[in-house]
Amino acid sequence: MTTQATPERRATVAETAPTPRRRLTAAGLERWTLPAVFVLAIALFSILKPAVFPTPANFIAIVQQNLPLLVVVGGLCVVLALREFDLSFGFVAGAAGALAVQSMVLWQANWIVATLLGIVFGAVLGAVNGILVAYTRLPSFIGTLATGATIQGVMLAISSQTIFSGIAPEYTLITGATIGTLPIDIVVVAVLLVAIGALLRFTVFGRHASAIGDNPVAARIAGVNVKGIQVLSFTLVGACAGISGVLLTSQAGQYYPDPGSSLLLPAFAAAYLSLSLGRGWRFNVGGAVLGALFLAVVSTGVTMLNQPSWLGQLLQGLILLIAILALNRRRGTR
Repeated sequence: MTTQATPERRATVAETAPTPRRRLTAAGLERWTLPAVFVLAIALFSILKPAVFPTPANFIAIVQQNLPLLVVVGGLCVVLALREFDLSFGFVAGAAGALAVQSMVLWQANWIVATLLGIVFGAVLGAVNGILVAYTRLPSFIGTLATGATIQGVMLAISSQTIFSGIAPEYTLITGATIGTLPIDIVVVAVLLVAIGALLRFTVFGRHASAIGDNPVAARIAGVNVKGIQVLSFTLVGACAGISGVLLTSQAGQYYPDPGSSLLLPAFAAAYLSLSLGRGWRFNVGGAVLGALFLAVVSTGVTMLNQPSWLGQLLQGLILLIAILALNRRRGTR
């Protein structure tokens, strides 16, 4: 026995079913949400602090001060594309910065050698994370948290909470040299982020990373070297953390304990904000950079308004929570 739908029933279903036009409109609105909020934040703080906030010098300072964050956000997007996590990059950045500074202060190493040592050390630590995740099947969330805590303990034991200063003047020029009025470090980081974005979007590596993130079992059956991609991805985020550590210590002109500890929350918040700009809600470097700059604008604006420092961190946490809730909502409508 079969039951046919009445005309009224068919009409109700047709009215409630989302049409392609409605889905397209919703997706378009979501993609414009982050840029719109970013512009509104700039407009708000410009109105409240018209003499100091909306100036070219202030915008350049915001970007330059947050270059360490922008670098790790670029690397983090690669790991998140695999649907993996890295909670150790802040500690890796601190370890890389410590090695770079200590090699100059204690071993009289050339500043170029010290910089390369910090970056390579970060890449090696990232590769260790990748090997643990890929070959021991250790959950990346717990595994990288454990390695991060281990790295932090080792570096505190070596430095003994010491602040190392007296580094080479050339090392501080990594974040101090300019071409005219444009800081060189901004140009270098911009090129690096464009390269990472192109790697994820236009290369075989990026397509394989997306396939692993969608379904690692199907990707393996299709011939994708899942373990190799995982190791390379964690190595890349480790190298980015190493660069971030060099930038942090160059900006400070010294090494201080846990310089990368403040990167964790804003990096993940920025990465999840990028989902609204990605095709098919995928992590992407361009959206993550915009998210990081949005968070930096909010933090700077709050500081200029003489509000307590905890308010900026509270807002970052709320923004991350909203981004995750939006992601879950979008998944539920699929």
